[in-house]
Amino acid sequence: MYAIARRLARLLARTTETLACLLMVAVTALNLTQVGGRYLFNTGFSWTEEAMRYGMIWLMMLGSVACIYRAEHMGIEALESLAGRHAQLVKSALYTIASIFCVFLLLYGWPLALRNAGQLAPASQIPMIYPYMALPVGAALMLVQIALSWISGFEPDHDEDEGVGAA
Repeated sequence: MYAIARRLARLLARTTETLACLLMVAVTALNLTQVGGRYLFNTGFSWTEEAMRYGMIWLMMLGSVACIYRAEHMGIEALESLAGRHAQLVKSALYTIASIFCVFLLLYGWPLALRNAGQLAPASQIPMIYPYMALPVGAALMLVQIALSWISGFEPDHDEDEGVGAA
């Protein structure tokens, strides 16, 4: 059970991380398009700013799932270091608080997204359900990642992740 939870947590983190990276590339391309249009052609695209904003919301929610897996969210290190032998208890309490927050995001974000399903963004004409769905979808994915973290003992696979950033 422990190994399965660890593999699922890693898979979820890598999937959301990849999606967040693709969104970052898209947002950067939209930003360059906006700046290039404004300074090279003396005209800006009205829809790019909205699309960038909505992309960044999704990027943040998806990136949070990977941060939970890697334990890279901002934390109270002083509290964790004071805990010493009770570190697991402190982490469990912190993850519980995060879970409660995610449940609120899920419970209030879902009806909010559905209420705005018929609305269109003014400039980009994107259906507003897409930006609003970032909150409940991200919260649900974070809840899954927190549950997998509890099962796997709160520690990511550092051996496998060391090669990612090292060059």
